[in-house]
Amino acid sequence: MATNLKKMFAGKETAKEEKGEAKALKSGKISVGQYMKGERSEGEKPSKKTAMAIKSGKMSPAAYAKQDKKEKK
Repeated sequence: MATNLKKMFAGKETAKEEKGEAKALKSGKISVGQYMKGERSEGEKPSKKTAMAIKSGKMSPAAYAKQDKKEKK
């Protein structure tokens, strides 16, 4: 895949950026492993359960961005 992970995960910690990451995961542009690696590069502790929920459609990218914003407060 030609997705630049450094560019995708190097933005500000905003809801818009998190939603973009989740959309890329859901659409298949990045794999679960790439998502987990990118979140670790941001200093986050990624959850494989959350990544799988986004990938399968059980959690929408908007819901993920909202949840992630709450955790950072």
